[in-house]
Amino acid sequence: MASKRKELKLQKAEYSKRVRELGEIRSQLECAYSAFDSVSDPDMTDVCIFEIHALRSRYNYALINLRKTQ
Repeated sequence: MASKRKELKLQKAEYSKRVRELGEIRSQLECAYSAFDSVSDPDMTDVCIFEIHALRSRYNYALINLRKTQ
């Protein structure tokens, strides 16, 4: 019985960790979109686009992992 509670507690902690990770990535994405909207240099625009694509990939991966822990 105690091990079952411990397992549930660990699952909840893992789920919370993944939710926080998703929130952090979402915040980073908002910053990247904001930077994209404010730059005018073509090289910096490319940097922003690359960062947005990378963060979207991380977000999708984190979302898949979150769904696996449910």
